[in-house]
Parts: sequence; structure tokens; C-alpha cells
Amino acid sequence: MSSDDSIPELSNGTLYSLKSEGLRHAMTCFHIVVLLSSLAGETIILVASIKYRAFKLHRLITVIVQHIAVCDLLGCLTAVLPKVISLIADRWVLGDALCHVTAFSLYYFNAVS
Repeated sequence: MSSDDSIPELSNGTLYSLKSEGLRHAMTCFHIVVLLSSLAGETIILVASIKYRAFKLHRLITVIVQHIAVCDLLGCLTAVLPKVISLIADRWVLGDALCHVTAFSLYYFNAVS
């Protein structure tokens, strides 16, 4: 491979098959709604179960619910948030390291929850 041959920069249009700006904006809005609802819902579950002891369940069940909420919260922050940022920028701007962390977190947090 010569030095003139370089890997073309991929945009979200090639990664997600988004052909129009309207579709990209719709996907961005959808992912923002998912992000905000996940952050709000998981935070409410954690606050209700830790601070207010709102769940009148066996302690083990409460710990499992908290574990699932933390995994979902971390999964949302490490998978959905970078996707929103890349959709807004219309390319991946977060670097190679976070690309690998995002891919790993998609599988890890889904498996442990």
C-alpha cells in the first residue's frame, strides 16, 4: 500500500446508512430521548431503593434491582451518549480508545444486567 492510499474517513451516513439530514436529526432526537429517560429512570430507581428504602422486598432482591439499574445507567452513559455525540458531529470524534470502550460496554453491560 502506498502512502497515497489512505483509509477514507467514515461518516454517520456510511456507518448507520443515514442518507438524509432529516433522518439523522430524527435518530439524534430518538437517542436523546432514550438517554434522558434512561438517566431519569435509573436514577429514580437507585434513589428510591437506597435513600428511601421504597422497595419492601427481600434485601437480595433489592440488591439485584440496584445492580441492574447501575448496569443500565453505565451502559447508557458509555453506549448511547457517544452515539448521540457522533450523530450530532456526523462523525466519530471521541477517538479510538473510546470507540473500543463503547463497543465493549455494549456487550458487557447487557450481559451483566
